[in-house]
Amino acid sequence: MLSLVRWYNVLLINIGLYLSAVFLLHTSNDWLTTLIDYKLHLSILSLSFLIMAGYIINAFYDFEKDLINNPKGTVFSRIVSKSFCLNTYFLFNFIGTVFAFLVGWKILLYNSILCFALWFYSHKLRKKPFTGELSAAILTIAPFASLSIYYWKTDFKIILYIGFLFVLTLTREIIKKLVGMKGDLVYGDQSIPIILGVPKTKTLIMSIMIISLMPIGILFSEIKDRPVFYYLIFCALMILIALVMLIPAKNKSAFNSINTMYKIILILSVFAITLA
Repeated sequence: MLSLVRWYNVLLINIGLYLSAVFLLHTSNDWLTTLIDYKLHLSILSLSFLIMAGYIINAFYDFEKDLINNPKGTVFSRIVSKSFCLNTYFLFNFIGTVFAFLVGWKILLYNSILCFALWFYSHKLRKKPFTGELSAAILTIAPFASLSIYYWKTDFKIILYIGFLFVLTLTREIIKKLVGMKGDLVYGDQSIPIILGVPKTKTLIMSIMIISLMPIGILFSEIKDRPVFYYLIFCALMILIALVMLIPAKNKSAFNSINTMYKIILILSVFAITLA
């Protein structure tokens, strides 16, 4: 069950949310004052249950395709039944909604929309080219927007950081479509690589990779004397290496290596919040 709800992704998002609260969103108070706010914990718990529910319903709809793309990792019909997963999905959504209600009406409204969006993505959007990848990237950064609503704060630095995460996530989502293209072909899903072909998809990914370097250039003069500068330079190097690796890449193994690199960049991006 833990594998089904992607506990490692949920844990990473939780860490990112707490670090965002302390270092980006609630900087007027010391970290202890921020962390003793019980509504912050309720807000993050709400998001955690909704995200886990989203992973469950996504796996539910993706079961047959996962048997092809990732047969060893498929847990449906081996460990837990589909009915149990659906019941758990509804339970997690209910718990997440209750926690959001306890925080306030703004969070309840936003998280309810997020709950619907996660289901709509799994049921409809994920099968559509461009829309599927774009919506997956938006949903990945959506929890951070929820926290911004809770603190009712945003600024250029926060927008730029979330934008950087969005572009990184979008790139990885398209790369993942290259990795899972076999399953998409068998089940008739119209993913970007199937619509455009692999060469044009690689060109699209490389273009987005270059775009993702723009925030680093924009912030260069402001951050060159700060610790976050070294993180961004490391990210830029990783992205450039991934770009070079993508040029000759032709098989699932090569695409998966680039996917792993982007996973590392995203993990580091979460912990780099402390350097902001």
